[in-house]
Amino acid sequence: MSGLIFDLDGTLIDASRDIHACAVEVMTAEGLAPPTLDAVRGFIGGGVALLLTRCLAAAGVKDAAEGTAMHSRMLAHFRRIYPEAVSRTDPYPHVPEVLETLKADGYRLAICTNKPQVPTHAVLRHLGLERLFDAFAYGDGDYPRKPDPAPVRHVVDQLAARRFLYIGDSEVDAATAEAAKLPMALFTEGFRAAPVEDLYHDAAFDDYRQFPAIAARLAPRPE
Repeated sequence: MSGLIFDLDGTLIDASRDIHACAVEVMTAEGLAPPTLDAVRGFIGGGVALLLTRCLAAAGVKDAAEGTAMHSRMLAHFRRIYPEAVSRTDPYPHVPEVLETLKADGYRLAICTNKPQVPTHAVLRHLGLERLFDAFAYGDGDYPRKPDPAPVRHVVDQLAARRFLYIGDSEVDAATAEAAKLPMALFTEGFRAAPVEDLYHDAAFDDYRQFPAIAARLAPRPE
């Protein structure tokens, strides 16, 4: 049996508009200039706390890193509204049917994300994808966040598979897969900033219809 471990935001779904809406509400409540959508797209990947730190830095706020009173207040606000932020989120083209095919073919599927647990399940339920996954690791789990390999090990332990492939879109994902010593498929239409050639990966693709062949090559299922 083979396991496919997917990042979520920027890999399977584009949640940037919902995340941006949450950031705008939180920043506006503090009387701060909200970030643009393009800016928020560049801030995604390291978890909510880091996203807010980046939003504050972009607004010119000093000494507002994680743990300060303002950051803690904003983080609590963001977490209150984040689980309901699903209406502007879409899967990337062909993701639902490709996941259905992979599942039917016998792959075990997992989510390994820096998104917190509650909004992860909220958006997957909204998109009808939650039922397809066998294991999860979250940004608020009792292990370090990616790019630490601990979340990957957490889902590997749950999948009971012989081979694994990590699928992600960003610098954080490339570093995670490399640290976990797993092959990586890089989805190039997500939130990556660095050139593809600069990132650890074994295959790259820009259309999910290409992915089953990559999975068959890098994580073949036993006959």
